[in-house]
Amino acid sequence: MNLGQEPPISPPLPPPGDPAVFLADLAWTLARSLITFVICFVLGLIGIRLLDKITPRIKEIEMIRGKPVPTALYSSGFFIFLGLIFYASVVSPLPIGLVTGVGYTVTPVQLVAYKLITMLAGLGFSLLFAVIFYRVMAIIEPFGIDLDDVQKEPIAVGVYVMGYLIFLGLIFLTVLTLPV
Repeated sequence: MNLGQEPPISPPLPPPGDPAVFLADLAWTLARSLITFVICFVLGLIGIRLLDKITPRIKEIEMIRGKPVPTALYSSGFFIFLGLIFYASVVSPLPIGLVTGVGYTVTPVQLVAYKLITMLAGLGFSLLFAVIFYRVMAIIEPFGIDLDDVQKEPIAVGVYVMGYLIFLGLIFLTVLTLPV
């Protein structure tokens, strides 16, 4: 601020502890968390389906279906995945109506679009990584370890899918908490 200039006028902050402000903020946080949860749940299901397609020698869905321990591992992976998503959606910075670091004002619609594009990019990255990981581990077989060996045991497939879901959850946690 230069000498002689008036400081910019900003709206008054709500009084501390105002229940209406707290409830409005809580409602907004829960609403966006629910929306994020649903979108990420669907993207997680799509990710599993695509993982099953890009690893042709491992039949993830077929090996897990109808078996209690692999199903439990798959479900555990999904719970961890969704827990990471919920955490990320609650702590995600939302500069709605504020000026970003590059001088632009972000509207709620723009923010949702940015976050959705970022989540889709994260899903794409996780699948690209899964393809590379599969190719290296199943075709090159470093140290004599063949990833296709997980197909021999349903529990192994359940653990493998659980690992992918945790990996995807960490990617979504990262992209959701990126500032706009």
